[in-house]
Amino acid sequence: MESQRIILHVDLNSFFATAEQQANPKLRGKPVGIIKATGRTCLIATSVEAKKLGIKTGMSVHEAKKNYAKIILVPADFDKYEDITFRFINICKTYSPVCEVFSLDECFIDITESERLFGGFLNIAFEIKERLRSEVGEWMSCSIGISHNRLLAKLGGSLVKYDGLIYIDKKSVFEVLDKCELTGVLGLGHGLGRHLGTLGIDNFPKLRNCPLPYLISNFGPFWGPHLYNLARGIDGSPVNSFHSLADAKSVGRTYTTHRNLYKKEEIERLIRNLCEEAAAKARRMKMAGRYVGIALRGAENHFWRHITLKHYLDDGRDLFDICLRLTETWRGEYVRFCGITLSMLTKKEYLPTPLLSSDLRREKLIDAMDKVNLVWGDYAVYPAQLLGTNIIRPEVNGYFGDKTFRLNFLRSSG
Repeated sequence: MESQRIILHVDLNSFFATAEQQANPKLRGKPVGIIKATGRTCLIATSVEAKKLGIKTGMSVHEAKKNYAKIILVPADFDKYEDITFRFINICKTYSPVCEVFSLDECFIDITESERLFGGFLNIAFEIKERLRSEVGEWMSCSIGISHNRLLAKLGGSLVKYDGLIYIDKKSVFEVLDKCELTGVLGLGHGLGRHLGTLGIDNFPKLRNCPLPYLISNFGPFWGPHLYNLARGIDGSPVNSFHSLADAKSVGRTYTTHRNLYKKEEIERLIRNLCEEAAAKARRMKMAGRYVGIALRGAENHFWRHITLKHYLDDGRDLFDICLRLTETWRGEYVRFCGITLSMLTKKEYLPTPLLSSDLRREKLIDAMDKVNLVWGDYAVYPAQLLGTNIIRPEVNGYFGDKTFRLNFLRSSG
């Protein structure tokens, strides 16, 4: 039996695009698409007005202009978004010490023990909305879902429109769930959705009619009970304050280029750049990994290879060398997208100390490089292979999945 908790899910509306409209009043009320940089071909965010025209995040610029030729394209400004996130978090954590920063523009707040101090959950919700406008910007808005667990609070926040508010009580759980697509609920991804589809289960009423033994036989001892609970809106997972965030399991970096890369040396420089960033992230968390994955994409050519090593690494050069070996079978004409993953992370303090003098020298060199970059900024020092290139630099949202970064981000926001 679930205890009666009160969880808020607060989600900034069309965050990146709204932040640009807040900064530039001339953009307000107009369809805006955010791109990573001038010349990029994919929208990473769209304004409320653009969404009403069918222009969605992830759509190519070409597709967006087919929908609406006059869409305004704005290069992303992550420093601006970081500043807004600071202030947004400061507002949310006013109401409870149990405040989980889920992403740059989302927070879960467990107000079970504190709501009476602020006049109840509805008063808190309206106060957050008002403070967002008065302390962050008049154009900023958020949608808030309120319920007795994370699952339903998140679902509520995704269901309500611009600047919306919804409370899902225990009596209305099935009514709300049954209006949703299976994959529209946190915890039920497209892989599970496809598997359910092969069994003829395409909505929540059908899923709820499946006996638990049937789900276990088809999905195993973990996913079977998980699906059984999801169909009933049951979720006992806690809201995690930043003091109790789980350690990251992987780090990585993806990048879509401004143009097609045909030359081998250009492709290798791109891979090296992303390997350096992924490895640097791992080192910042004092971790190393032994699962390496690389994805390349160009036109219709999609390539993905991975390997699980017997040893752990956190050196961008070593990561790059392994990625090069993995891409020996790549036969694409050109590259437009690259993704690097370093996973199966463990804390370096658990790993043996290098014994070879060459390894010790390399470790000291990397440590010195990290110290310089910490003081003077990312890529103040970098591999000679990247000389003469427009270096791809880290972005705040790229680090936000890493525990150490979130801890420092949250602490500095106080």
